[in-house]
Amino acid sequence: MTDYKQEIKKLSKDIHAKVIEIRRHIHTNPELAFEEFETAAYIKHILSENGINYDESFGKNTVIGIIEGGLPGETTGLRADIDALPINEINSCEYKSQKPGLMHACGHDAHTASLLGTAIILQTLRQHIHGRIILVFQPAEEKIPGGAKILVEKGLLKKYDIKKIIGQHVLPEMKTGHFCFAPGYLMAATDELYVKFEGTGGHAAIPAKRSDTVLAVVDFIHEVKEMQKGLKSDMPFIIAFGRLIADGVLNVIPSVASADGTMRTFDEDLRKQIKINLKEIAERVAKANKCTANLEIRDGYPSVYNEPVLTKKVIEIAGEYLPAESIENMELRMTAEDFAYYGKEIPAVFYRMGISGNGKGNIGLHNSEFDLDEEAFVHSVGLMAFLAMNI
Repeated sequence: MTDYKQEIKKLSKDIHAKVIEIRRHIHTNPELAFEEFETAAYIKHILSENGINYDESFGKNTVIGIIEGGLPGETTGLRADIDALPINEINSCEYKSQKPGLMHACGHDAHTASLLGTAIILQTLRQHIHGRIILVFQPAEEKIPGGAKILVEKGLLKKYDIKKIIGQHVLPEMKTGHFCFAPGYLMAATDELYVKFEGTGGHAAIPAKRSDTVLAVVDFIHEVKEMQKGLKSDMPFIIAFGRLIADGVLNVIPSVASADGTMRTFDEDLRKQIKINLKEIAERVAKANKCTANLEIRDGYPSVYNEPVLTKKVIEIAGEYLPAESIENMELRMTAEDFAYYGKEIPAVFYRMGISGNGKGNIGLHNSEFDLDEEAFVHSVGLMAFLAMNI
């Protein structure tokens, strides 16, 4: 183990104020997925300021930092997402979003600031690093198809021969200074469901001359719920509908009715089978109600999977850097993350950083009041640097 623990801890404290400044700048100037051009320019500015080279060939909203170690070894990737959400911030802090309707409500500003802080530390200690560190400042985590998928398809991993990659994400439920890890499946695959039933609208009192698109939607959702009861899996799964539209009036059945929903799974075979079943149910229900069905399934992110051997090593190294009580076990979550695309190609580990303390960080993600305890950066910056130097 390369170690350098005490040097990293000291540097983490020395640059703490700078990391807070970086985070607040990014928080004040949020940008949506695929539009992160100012954010990318700011990241390049910070990297240049610290003598860190970068590659901008993957797009104007993507920055790939490069730290060449002074010793032979493999290439390790460190990833942060940089996009914000279409949420109007209602906090009154001095670094509140200056763009109405846009907000860093999922901690991507913290992920980016943390990785920049980690980069500064690694650049300082580069002569002691084995191999090369690639800093992936990735756009568009919040929007399908996801920036990770695009970067993998453009050849990022192959271009730099990245052998393993790690990423971290804020967790409001966990105390500042704490981190949680787990091997295996971590977050669910997610797919979007859009079903539309079309037919002949008409008077409710004359069923012979019309379709029943409304009943078709109701039957579809009911049959999907019954179908779920018969499915067997060792892993949890969810099919739920959050938007229904049947825009008729009390005695007029509309010609079109629709439902939009989400599907969350871990088992890939089950994921495929459910999609087949949904199509069969839609066609059967449509026929029974004298209409046609159009079912669109938009494939979302795959499951996040932490490679067990690498995860075990990460936990052991984290145990060398953190007090034992600061390391927690991560629970399975039905939320999704496009970090999953890296894990389908190379060993990957995704872990969570606690942000709750000093009266902040206890509001959930994707909330207009979200904020975090900035003391967390002393720990998040140092831990990732220590991991990068020792895995």
